Order: sequence, then structure tokens, then C-alpha cells
Amino acid sequence: MEKDGLIAGFERVRVPGDGITVDALVGGEGPPLLLLHGYPQTRMIWKKVAPVLARSFTLVIPDLRGYGRSEKPLDEARPELYCKRQMARDQLATMRHLGFDSFHVAGHDRGARVAYRLAFDQPEAVKRLAVIDIIPTLDLFAASGEAFMGMFHWSFLAQPYPLPEMLLEGRGDRFALALMQRWVKPGFKFDEEALEDYLLSNRNPAVVRAGCDDYRAAWLFDRLHDQESLAKGKLEMPVLALWGAAGAVGKASPLEIWARWAKDLCGEALPAGHFVPEEAPEETARALRAFFS
Repeated sequence: MEKDGLIAGFERVRVPGDGITVDALVGGEGPPLLLLHGYPQTRMIWKKVAPVLARSFTLVIPDLRGYGRSEKPLDEARPELYCKRQMARDQLATMRHLGFDSFHVAGHDRGARVAYRLAFDQPEAVKRLAVIDIIPTLDLFAASGEAFMGMFHWSFLAQPYPLPEMLLEGRGDRFALALMQRWVKPGFKFDEEALEDYLLSNRNPAVVRAGCDDYRAAWLFDRLHDQESLAKGKLEMPVLALWGAAGAVGKASPLEIWARWAKDLCGEALPAGHFVPEEAPEETARALRAFFS
């Protein structure tokens, strides 16, 4: 049974994406700010950050295509349905439907990959960009050693259909929980309501399939799109990179890496593992509010 995925003070809306229906929360007052979640989660990662940011911004907080309550197109012959370029088109369509031709964007994990792809493909739409606990996909595939060992799911989920789906059948929630527990700082416990939403979502076979397609698209399309963008030049808009001080991304010298991709860059480590908006909500809200104001 699907949960509503509500955050107090926000309205749930069903809005157009690019050929799909997107389920999102909208609320707050001020300049528009799009908040994007990652794998294996839903928009509920923003539960503790959104009420603070809503004092200064109009927030749009969707479930990405294939996740949570948004539509989940599945077509074995069309793996490009989950490339970040396509997922970015969803965000652009949603924001335009809501009346926002230009806006700020912040994303965590897969959502950050959608966010920077949107910034490269539609720079006129993105005023400022914040990426949380990632390095670009192209750089991640070039990584090796200890940092990459914690990211085994990149290769596992990207295996051809239906191998990972078969292995995860009836276990999607347990796999998601195991990953999340691996990637947090010691002693952290997820918000019970948010965690229930993640696990319920990952019990849906369509979500498991979409998650695999998301990672397949990273290898088949996203890294190639990154190569094309990097060859054309850096992002022009201001970019903020945040990462967890206790996570794997910090070991990769993220600011040094992002400097290859963005002309106007700032960033900092926050006291968290991978799930920065949940492990360090006050620090995340402070950093985002200061950057986007």
C-alpha cells in the first residue's frame, strides 16, 4: 500500500513530467527551489530540511520518475527512459507547469546527478545548483580503490535485465535497508516515518526495476553525456558541493573534482555519512539557505 509521503505544511500535487506524471510536494514562499532525492529513497529525505527552507523559498519536492509515488515507465527496449537527461526533462516540465521558468536546484545522490544534468542541458533554467554527496558520474566510473568498493551497487544494479531484479525479488526493502545502514555515520537512526516510506517504496517490484534501469542508464548514457558536456565547457552558474565528512565522497577530493566542471564553485564537508540532509539537517538547511539567498 502506497503512503502519501507528506511533509507538514506542504501540498501534494500530481503534475506533468516529460511524458509521465510526477507526484510532488509544493509549499513555502519566496524564489523557487527544486529539491531532488536519491536512491533508494523518496522525497522524504527532505522532511527535516524543507520546513526551514520553506521560510525563504517556494519548494517543489518531487519523487523522481521510477521512485515513490511518481510514474514508473518500464521498457526493456528503452533503457534511456532513466538516463539523467530524461529525468532532468521531467523536472523542467514540472517546474514550467508550476509557473517557474528559472529556479534554484539542490539534489542528493541520484537527484544531484539529475540536477547537474539539468544545469548542463538547460542552463537558462538553473540559477544556482547544489550537489550533495556525489562526484560526477564520469569521474565515479574512473574511480578505484577503497572509495569505490563501497559503491558495489553501481555495477550490480546495472547488470542486464533481469538478473538483479531476480536476485532482489521479494527483497527490495531489505536490500535498500542494508545499503542505507552501510552509508550512515555511526549511531545514526533514520526518522521512522521516512524510513517506513523508503522501505514500502522498495517493496514495489516496479521501483526495484526502475532503480536498476537508473543505474543501467548511468553506464549506457550518463557517463557519455558527461563526456560531451565536459568537452564543451564548465557550468557557468554558481555551484555548491556538500558532502558527508564520514562518507566515501570526501575521500575523493570532491572540490578538486568539481572544479573541473564548474567555474564558480564553493563547498564544504558536513558532519554526516552519505545521507547528509537527514544526518545533518540543520547544517544542510543552513548551507543551502545561505547559498541560494
